[in-house]
This record gives sequence, structure tokens and C-alpha cells, in this order.
Amino acid sequence: LGKVDAFPADPSFKPTAATYVEDPNNAATSPGLAFVQNTGKSNTDWLAQDAMFIVFSNRCMHLGCPVAVAQGVGFACPCHGGQYNKEGQRTAGPPIRPLDRFQWEIRNSDELWITQRWSVDFNGDGKVLYFPVKMPGQPVAPPGPSVVADVLYPNVTYDHGPVPQAK
Repeated sequence: LGKVDAFPADPSFKPTAATYVEDPNNAATSPGLAFVQNTGKSNTDWLAQDAMFIVFSNRCMHLGCPVAVAQGVGFACPCHGGQYNKEGQRTAGPPIRPLDRFQWEIRNSDELWITQRWSVDFNGDGKVLYFPVKMPGQPVAPPGPSVVADVLYPNVTYDHGPVPQAK
């Protein structure tokens, strides 16, 4: 996504738009946009409560339209009125779940990279739960009681290991 210092820490909500390429072999046809929020915290473990960054997907979870930052509020989708708070949780409109997030890491001591997208949900305590990516409009879990990812997907691995659990 760029150098770490391109994403200044800000205790208020001012995420920075950053472009990325999903497939380096097809760069012209696989660009994407992410929003990087530097939390002002220092932990470089992307799953930690005090993680340095939260990297949001810009795809609305209704039909996949691009969302925009709504300063001080969160994110808004211009297509059908979807609204999300600063954590990416749906607050209004037709989206059925929160914005996806990207797993991130710092490489070469000063470069912010994204490695994998995860669909997310929140438990009653505000803890972020990560699930294999679902398409916009699809729930992260099947109908019925809400189940934590490690129960729903036991022993399932993906490109970067087992389904992560926020710390």
C-alpha cells in the first residue's frame, strides 16, 4: 500500500485511501482500493486490540459498490444508502454485514502491505470475528445462531493459515 509514514496516526477518524493490485500479473485489470486507518497505537500484530492499523475494503456489503469516507461518521455507500461506523459496522441501509478488512503486515521495516481479505462480524462485546471472504450480500455465517469462526470452521486453513481470531 505504501510507506508506513504515508498513513499518519490520527486519533480522529481520517482513513487514507490506498490503491493495491490483487494480481501482479494482471495489474491493469485487478486494481483495488482500501482505506487505511492509523489508530495511533503501536502494535504491528494486525489482530491485536492495540493494532497500529485497520485496513478496510472499500466494497459495500450490499452489492459491492465503492464506499467513501464520511468524515467523523464512518463510511457511506452512494449507490443505495448503506452506512457504516468508524469500525466498519453497518449502521443503516441495505448492507447485511460489516465492511471486509484486510490482513496487513509491515515489510522492509517501513512498507505497509496487505496479504488477505477477511469478512468480519462483531460479537456482543465488540470483538472482531474473522471469516473466509464472502461476496457482498452474503452473510458471514449460515442462518441460525451466531457461531464463532473457530467453531464454524474448525481445522479449515486458507492461504495464510487458519481462520484468525482477534486478540
